[in-house]
Amino acid sequence: MDLSSMIMGAAIASVAWIAVYPWAKLKRLNALEASEKRPDRPDDSDTVGA
Repeated sequence: MDLSSMIMGAAIASVAWIAVYPWAKLKRLNALEASEKRPDRPDDSDTVGA
C-alpha cells in the first residue's frame, strides 16, 4: 500500500468520525436526560399557560 492510499484512507476515516460521532453523543445525552426526569419535577409543557 502506498502513502497516498494511506492518507486517503485516513482522510475518509476522519470525515466519517466527524460526521458520526456527534450523533452518537447526542443520542446518549438524550437517553441520559430521559432517565433523569423525575415525576416531582414538572416539565416545560406544564408551565406554558402560566
